[in-house]
Amino acid sequence: MERSGLKYLLDTAAWINAVTLPQIFPERIRKLLVSPETKGLCSISLLETAILFRLGRLEFEGPLSQLFTAGLSTNLDLLELTPTIAVGTNQFPENFQGDPFDRVIVATASTRKLTLITADPEIRDANACSVEFYPFKPSRFRS
Repeated sequence: MERSGLKYLLDTAAWINAVTLPQIFPERIRKLLVSPETKGLCSISLLETAILFRLGRLEFEGPLSQLFTAGLSTNLDLLELTPTIAVGTNQFPENFQGDPFDRVIVATASTRKLTLITADPEIRDANACSVEFYPFKPSRFRS
């Protein structure tokens, strides 16, 4: 069930960082994450996380279900893909990145008028939605 007050959307990496490495966030992002406003996560981020885990590109001690349990808190709404969001994934400029997960996440933020919390400079620079950017060197992910 989605609650009112939804203002922010976490991209997949930001959500994983919030669960596994919350100390990497700058103070201004930490304040957003602990604020009482409800935050959202695209349900497709669960699939992206599962794929990263299966491929060994996500270091997490314990089963994937434990990460999901820890990460799906009471002030986090899971947002489903809608026809409007799916259409929105095709309305970016031709040079917008092709990653389908990022396209859905950005289209969700844009369609729902949410601010996306991301460390991805390509998303920030695309100006396709409102962004709260934080720098992060992805040493947690394996290549």
